[in-house]
Amino acid sequence: MAKFTLRRGSLQVRLLVLTMLFTFCVSAVIAVSNLLQLNAEWERTTLLNAEYALQTAANAIARDIEEIDDLAGWCTYNPSMRTYLLTDVAGNNQALSMYPSISAKYNSLRTLPFVQRFMLINATGRPMMFGTATANVLSLTPDLLQAIPGYCEPSYGWQSIVRDPLALTSQAAETIPITRTLTLPGTDRTAHVCVFVSPNLVTVPLRSFTLPEGGQLLWEMGAHVYALDGGTLTELANDRSYYKNAKPFAADMRDSLTEVYTDGSGVNSRFVVRYPIGMHDLYLIEILPTGPMQRQIPYLSVSLIFTLAAIAALGAALEILLYRMIAHPITALQSRIEKIGSGDFSADPAIEWDNELGDIGRGINRMAGNITTLMDRRLEDEKQKQDLEYRMLQNQINPHFIYNTLNSIKWMATIQHAPGIAEMVTALSRLLKSVSKGNERLVPLYQEFALLNDYFTIQQYRYGGTITLDVSYIEDENLTHTCLIPRFTLQPLVENAIFHGIEPKGSAGEVTLRVERAADGDVLIHLTDDGIGMTPEQAAKALREPGPEEAAAKYRHVGMWNVHRRLQYSFGDAYGLSIESEPGIGTTVTIRLPGQEA
Repeated sequence: MAKFTLRRGSLQVRLLVLTMLFTFCVSAVIAVSNLLQLNAEWERTTLLNAEYALQTAANAIARDIEEIDDLAGWCTYNPSMRTYLLTDVAGNNQALSMYPSISAKYNSLRTLPFVQRFMLINATGRPMMFGTATANVLSLTPDLLQAIPGYCEPSYGWQSIVRDPLALTSQAAETIPITRTLTLPGTDRTAHVCVFVSPNLVTVPLRSFTLPEGGQLLWEMGAHVYALDGGTLTELANDRSYYKNAKPFAADMRDSLTEVYTDGSGVNSRFVVRYPIGMHDLYLIEILPTGPMQRQIPYLSVSLIFTLAAIAALGAALEILLYRMIAHPITALQSRIEKIGSGDFSADPAIEWDNELGDIGRGINRMAGNITTLMDRRLEDEKQKQDLEYRMLQNQINPHFIYNTLNSIKWMATIQHAPGIAEMVTALSRLLKSVSKGNERLVPLYQEFALLNDYFTIQQYRYGGTITLDVSYIEDENLTHTCLIPRFTLQPLVENAIFHGIEPKGSAGEVTLRVERAADGDVLIHLTDDGIGMTPEQAAKALREPGPEEAAAKYRHVGMWNVHRRLQYSFGDAYGLSIESEPGIGTTVTIRLPGQEA
């Protein structure tokens, strides 16, 4: 008893420790998973909010840029404007005629407050200027016009923010130049369209943009990057280095055009969200520091530690409670199993509780009852076995009596000079002995031929010698010793040949038997009679399984199918019988056997 108590106490300690460890590990996994999930959700929410804000601002800026481009394009492709700009006329009449149209187009702009200069210079060099900075202009000399960025290029714009080259030095403001150059094919006439746009076109839509703590908003224009600071755009000296060294971040964003990068590590890490304006290689970029979330981890860790401690305490209390609930039932079940091992198979209702352990107890009681039943059944089987052995010994006496009687008939036939009767009795005696004492499933061919010879001897006396059996050809005598065949295979086939082939003919008949080896190594036994034969339909039907009515009325059908199936059961479906027959000529039944050695 002391040994059992010690073992149980050791199991209790191990169970308690394992439960505590399991509870702690599960709690730690859950806590870490929740922390990682919280961080991932924070990242996704932050990135999606940044994407939405960038999309909203980018759409507003894109509408204004598109209107400015439309103004420059109108000057370039409108037929009247092209005529005015490229006609080599120095008078004022044409300018006066176009002025109302140009002024109406300019004044209809939604972006009018952002257009600092809208200047047209025709092929004669005559300028026409609109805008908020028309009063602040130097003398428009050819050299001064050449200082406009992209002045001679076919199309230029939205590349950078520069100081207004046409304004007085003391009053020059920052501007975004857009230029278009028109040429008349086949001539040297050129005209220019210049639009100077205030950077406020970009900064005004961004006034309502909300940045998180430590965040930064950037404007990328071609090869230049500007930071939004106090409503103004300040160019960064390092250009694209803010994301050139950053790593792409796989984020599930709503817009496939949104690019996300990550840079740094720990509290210094940050996200870079880059969204295209949709034209002119322009981008809005928001830099999001991840430090605020990282700084919350120590505070979350303290709460997680307390949570883990509480879960571990609850796990220990639960383990002790469960142990007390299952200790007594397990002890009772163990005691019951020991009693069964000592030979006590009586049922114990005390272990059949109303819970899962009670199911085990009921199973143990059923097992004990089944063992008792099996032992009783075993005793009954032993008794039946003894009765069966007694009947087998008794049955051995009956064939012995029949053999003695047949020997007496043979002796009397010999005394009375009736050799035919003696030969028939001898053949019948050998047949009966083979039937009663032969236990082999497969026998060599020579034994099967001996049984066939005894059967045919009896039939010859019955038919008065009008039938003959001719074993005309055996290719290899060794086949009769090496080839195996199921017992009583040839006798039913010869019996069918006599009763259903030769006897209906009403005259003498012959059964011929030939044995040969096929090209594939199998053994073929051809059994041929010169009886009335069969139609192809009858031959095919003879090898099919008979129905209930055929089994009772057509013995020939049943006998041949029986032999065919026994051959297939013994050697496989590739072996069995095949029939070739012609009405009025005779029938040949071929038996295919494997060419195996005994």
